[in-house]
Amino acid sequence: MTRSVYLDNNATTPLDPGVYDSMLPYLREDFGNPSSSYSLGFRAKKAIQHARTQVATLIGAQSREILFTSGGSEANSTILMGVPLQRRTSGGHIITTLIEHPAILNACEFLQERFGYTITYLAPDAHGVVDPEDVRRALRPETVLVTVMMINNEVGSIQPIREIGEICREQGIHFHCDAVQAIGKIEVDVNELLVDSLSASAHKLGGPKGVGALYVKTGVDYLPLIHGGGQETGMRSGTENVAGIVGFGMAAELAGERLPDVQARMEVLRDLFLRELAARLDQWTWNGSAQACYPSTLNLSFEGIRGEALQAMLNQMQVYVSIGSACSSTSTKLSHVLQAMGKSVEEIRSAIRFSIGFQTTEEDILHALDVLTGLVERLRSMSTKLVKG
Repeated sequence: MTRSVYLDNNATTPLDPGVYDSMLPYLREDFGNPSSSYSLGFRAKKAIQHARTQVATLIGAQSREILFTSGGSEANSTILMGVPLQRRTSGGHIITTLIEHPAILNACEFLQERFGYTITYLAPDAHGVVDPEDVRRALRPETVLVTVMMINNEVGSIQPIREIGEICREQGIHFHCDAVQAIGKIEVDVNELLVDSLSASAHKLGGPKGVGALYVKTGVDYLPLIHGGGQETGMRSGTENVAGIVGFGMAAELAGERLPDVQARMEVLRDLFLRELAARLDQWTWNGSAQACYPSTLNLSFEGIRGEALQAMLNQMQVYVSIGSACSSTSTKLSHVLQAMGKSVEEIRSAIRFSIGFQTTEEDILHALDVLTGLVERLRSMSTKLVKG
């Protein structure tokens, strides 16, 4: 039987067994609507409040500052729509980066096309990191929002969120952070980071899909994205996904327990991967660096091949990786992140993303490398024969 190795944890993570167990009662006996005025509803509402506290604890927030959503994209859109439109003035201005997730970039494009906002897109350096001083230089009197992700989903570059937060706080400008790839990987304290809002997604840290969270600092005024029955203090109407929210809460608690050791473990696995790959294979480059990128993400370009061909062959061997962002995997465009980092067309087309998870073992890494090196050599051999033919 072929061994299966999952190395696409930036796309989604496997459901933690403890999370699964925590959700089951709210799919079976405790199925009540949290808005109902009887015991089944009370128990569901109490479970949501407990999950709110668990998520808040993980990021150093107050429980009342946590709003549950359907995922990271909704959390981002709530702020991208809610803050600028609440403060709408003629010629409003937003600052973001060229390497944001499509949930941010597409929302900015919508605001530009439909409401006339001006968007400034900041370029990163060659390692995928944005300079905080570029944010300062881009500020205008009409700037209403700055939004910068914490860890990039394609290359793992870590952004200087605290420094950007200081600049925005000095100017009284709302600072939003897409932290979907950061929560559960690094210490996140919303007060130390000086963010006004922050988005998270359960399925990136061992929780279920279809549930996310939005931190909004006390006192921040914004328009709700979804209107209806007034759930989530009137800021996100709709009957709550109780089981999903409970699962998110448990995933947050378990992630907090793993935090003291998780980065060191990821570094060990990353270094093993790079050391063994260098010993077995040449003509490849790392689209990132140890200094700038979180160790769970490795974006590598293999000279002489196409990333999609390598991914397809790895898939046949049950080694699961990505050629970019899973949330935009149907796009035929070149990676906007690698383009912004100055990579060549050939480097981008030959790129593969490996993302390590909390469940990944050294044996997984070594088996994936056995398969990977054999396939790269095979693809290069096939390419050479085609050229000679």
